[in-house]
Amino acid sequence: MRPWLLLASACVIAAAIACGSSVTMPSSTTPQATMTTTTAITTPITTGALGGVWRGTGSDSQGATIVTWTLTQTGSTVSGAVKTQAVNPNDGSCGSCHRNKSGTFSGSIDGATLMLTMHFAAGADGDPTPECDATLSGSASMPAANQLTAIYSGADSCEGPFLNGTLPMTRQQ
Repeated sequence: MRPWLLLASACVIAAAIACGSSVTMPSSTTPQATMTTTTAITTPITTGALGGVWRGTGSDSQGATIVTWTLTQTGSTVSGAVKTQAVNPNDGSCGSCHRNKSGTFSGSIDGATLMLTMHFAAGADGDPTPECDATLSGSASMPAANQLTAIYSGADSCEGPFLNGTLPMTRQQ
């Protein structure tokens, strides 16, 4: 028999034996992931809880804005004034200009949620962009006394949409 044929036959026989045997791999145990859910406890917004002056800094797709609300609450109805200011009013950008506005605030309370609308009419006195109209709408919850967390969206007729807005507010008085 030829030597290379003998070597090839030995390799085929070794491979057949190896394939026929079972290889035991150590088993590994993967820990199961556990999910914990936390439920936020919200308390109903009570009569008079929203009256007063509120301040915060909002952030949305157009940037950051300092916001002041001066609110009156009668039962489940909330109304008042809203003023926005650019975080840096001296930066000279068009966005800064559009962040300096005065408008109206209206809202209604349903249990633990405040549904709100802030409207900035075109032509308002002292508005650096008097030809532009803006409306923002959203909802807020009151996680603690004298604190509100709002989410909002809306649009400015000159600057376009406000998306993914968040606005934490703290009562000043």
